[in-house]
Amino acid sequence: MKKSTLVFMALLFLVNLSFARKGKKDVIYLKNGSVINGQIISSLPSGQVKIKTKDNSLWVFEASQIDSISKTANAFNQIRTGYFNLTEAGILAGNSNNKYSSPFSLMNISGWQFKNRFSVGAGAGVEFFSETYLPVVADFRYYLKRQGLNPFFGLQGGYSFALDTPDKQYVYGNTDIWRNPSGQSLDMKAKGGLMVNPSVGICTPLGDNLALTFSAGYRIMRHRYCREDNYDIDIDYNRLSLKIGLIFQ
Repeated sequence: MKKSTLVFMALLFLVNLSFARKGKKDVIYLKNGSVINGQIISSLPSGQVKIKTKDNSLWVFEASQIDSISKTANAFNQIRTGYFNLTEAGILAGNSNNKYSSPFSLMNISGWQFKNRFSVGAGAGVEFFSETYLPVVADFRYYLKRQGLNPFFGLQGGYSFALDTPDKQYVYGNTDIWRNPSGQSLDMKAKGGLMVNPSVGICTPLGDNLALTFSAGYRIMRHRYCREDNYDIDIDYNRLSLKIGLIFQ
């Protein structure tokens, strides 16, 4: 289960990379007021410039027609309305009460970016505590700017489903456990639990439709267990979430 889940999430990560087209756009400003966006193919000493536009059209301009040439920031600098896919990986740092003091977290989110810089998404992932968990979450983000290096506020909330069976718990009887210890090992069942993760971060463009995100947040969650004798156990976690992600739009 662990290997298949990791392979699946890694494939989603690679799919995002395959859609990326790196490099900045060239912009030619003509003296007649026209603006041509694309990729400059060649620039001759005579001043003649060839540029290929997004629709693969090839334009040739003489130096006498050109007012100026510049490069724009990557298209991802402009927040666009539409579908996005985000893959995030990181750790949930905390104390050593758990088997892992900094469990690994991998999440994939799909959603919609609105014109008002607000995005809504939903997704799932995998996290490794004493057991392996499948978090299913709703994701909300608000970007402070429409372009450039873009800070954001985020909020994730949902439910983590346990994928593994926990270790048995040894329960002592009513006798003196120091002089005459006795007891039994009882089966445990992990039920998962609710989680919420507010965060702040920054989004920086890598290509036309790809950007890198860094975020830090605070994870609050509860893992619930039921013992064989119907005794319920709740364990609350408060963790620092540190994540890096790739977002395709």
